[in-house]
Amino acid sequence: MRLLQAFNEKDQERFFGLHFFNPPRIMKLVELIPTSHTKESIILDVKNFAQNVLGKGVIVVNDVPGFVANRVGTQTMNDIMYRAEQHKLSIVDVDALTGQAIGRPKTGTYALSDLVGLDIAVSVIKGMQQVPEETPYFHDVKIVNTLYENGALGRKTKQGFYKKDKETKARLVYDVEKQDYVPVSQPQLPILNEFNKDLVHNLDVIFNAQDEAGLFLWETLRNNFYYSAINVPKATDDFRDIDRALVWGFNWKLGPFQLWDAMGYERVKTRMEDELGDLPQWISDLDGGFYKQDETIEYATPVSHFVKDELWDKGDAKLSVTHNDQLLLKLQSKNNVITDEFNDALVDAIDLLENEHYTSMVIYADGNNFSVGANLFLMKKAHEDGLVDDVVAQSIDKLHYSFNRLKYSLKPVVTAVQGRALGGGCELVLYSPIVVAASETYIGLVEAGVGLLPSGGGLAEMADRILRTSHKFDDKQASMTKVLTNIAFAKVSTNAFEARRYGYLRDTDTIIFNTAQRVEVALKRAKYEAETNYIPNPRHQYIALGEDFKALIQGQLDAQRHGHFISDHDYHIALNIATILSGGDLPRNTFINQRYIQSLEKIGFIDLLKSKKSYERIAHMLKTGKPLRN
Repeated sequence: MRLLQAFNEKDQERFFGLHFFNPPRIMKLVELIPTSHTKESIILDVKNFAQNVLGKGVIVVNDVPGFVANRVGTQTMNDIMYRAEQHKLSIVDVDALTGQAIGRPKTGTYALSDLVGLDIAVSVIKGMQQVPEETPYFHDVKIVNTLYENGALGRKTKQGFYKKDKETKARLVYDVEKQDYVPVSQPQLPILNEFNKDLVHNLDVIFNAQDEAGLFLWETLRNNFYYSAINVPKATDDFRDIDRALVWGFNWKLGPFQLWDAMGYERVKTRMEDELGDLPQWISDLDGGFYKQDETIEYATPVSHFVKDELWDKGDAKLSVTHNDQLLLKLQSKNNVITDEFNDALVDAIDLLENEHYTSMVIYADGNNFSVGANLFLMKKAHEDGLVDDVVAQSIDKLHYSFNRLKYSLKPVVTAVQGRALGGGCELVLYSPIVVAASETYIGLVEAGVGLLPSGGGLAEMADRILRTSHKFDDKQASMTKVLTNIAFAKVSTNAFEARRYGYLRDTDTIIFNTAQRVEVALKRAKYEAETNYIPNPRHQYIALGEDFKALIQGQLDAQRHGHFISDHDYHIALNIATILSGGDLPRNTFINQRYIQSLEKIGFIDLLKSKKSYERIAHMLKTGKPLRN
């Protein structure tokens, strides 16, 4: 009996399905499955709630097996494995071909199947094979059946297409011919040498390829395009929802129809008609492609919609003006790191904001992460070249100047932040007068993890936020101890609400759940501030916690060092941080200001960057991606 039949007619209007992708907190996709009885207003209410309160990407799908994401995604993986057998390609080769080269997760097809579980994949495929019209698109794959029957279901059983050798911990892969696991070897396919990081380039290589691997890739992409096309309107009425499903649910860089456009709509269409015959009528009715220029799959208004003119592009930063005379400053360096060039551009943008007719400014960055901090390689090189006192010292001065200009801007500046904001990226957030943060924002001053301390004013700002309050000395000391602990142990908030508890965000900052809306919300917040007599941040003087606080922390650090909980160098780093937060070697109740604390930061940072042990930590992080405890 269908579930719907268990409800009376009135309740049937409120009946629908919601399919969250796992893990629900991280994965953006939610499939909303209404019935023919579901009230339209309820569909809209639920969609708005999921988008704006839960921060999800919602697609409305029909009640068909697999809905959209698992239906198309599983068919794609199944077809890849089926054609890999036909082309006699190894598991390692196929994973290299079907990962980042075509805009999909770097795991590739087989490794991803291990992660999901072969039992789940087999269950979906068997279910789809029960539907007569789906049978031609879902195949039995020998290697999948063999592993499934042997109970090798992937990571959950510690072996699937891959496994680790129990003794050597070496990665092994299943060899079809030997019916056993063998060491993983690097793929040697010539086409891999033709690929680069440009997805459009790679798709062009695939379209023109004549080798076995290239033809295999073309066939799998072609079949994905075709199967996606015939599922409109079977599985969903809007082709964009298929792209959304695969991007939001399977972490593809582009969905099937976006890939089709990127490969060249007309030439792909012609070749598919030659090889497969007639395409669905709705494809034939299209004029030149699926998407207009700059059109995205996001529901949120794209940034380009707000832009009236581009004022300048200085490489690491680009400045535009909106139709409402608001400035938009985009951080666009590699990995969105904070560079000297960006700091110069930030000062230029604030000069323009304060001296011209512009009302406010929003700072933002594209990508999953707002900013991962500074360029560690340059720090390493400065140490090696003996330029710490010159080049690095000048960079710190520039960083302090630009961030101070930001904090004390005469007109409102709002920073829209998402993902990781670490090190210098965190400091840019800290010095922003107003912040709009996505709930999935991970903020932290992490420099201690590589043997350094924050040099862009992060310590000075955290101290400023505590010292300028009217709280009692003991309360300030307790708050400062928590700050020191977080920074010394390089703690990063697990979400924006925790960042607020850590003090990286203020109660006056805005937290939103839908990351895609951050720039739009930031523009609205900046406009509101500009229209309601924005008052710039005042400069404060306050009394230092002084030697009393430093002595307290030093006693705690001595105990941790003698107990072997921290190393000698950990002790040196933490004591440096404590000295700065206490206001240096000053008596308690001495008046200081933020600029003075910044000067202590500079001294402490240079001291650590010159040290051999900090250099070793930086080099180890650059080489391995992991922290070194020395």
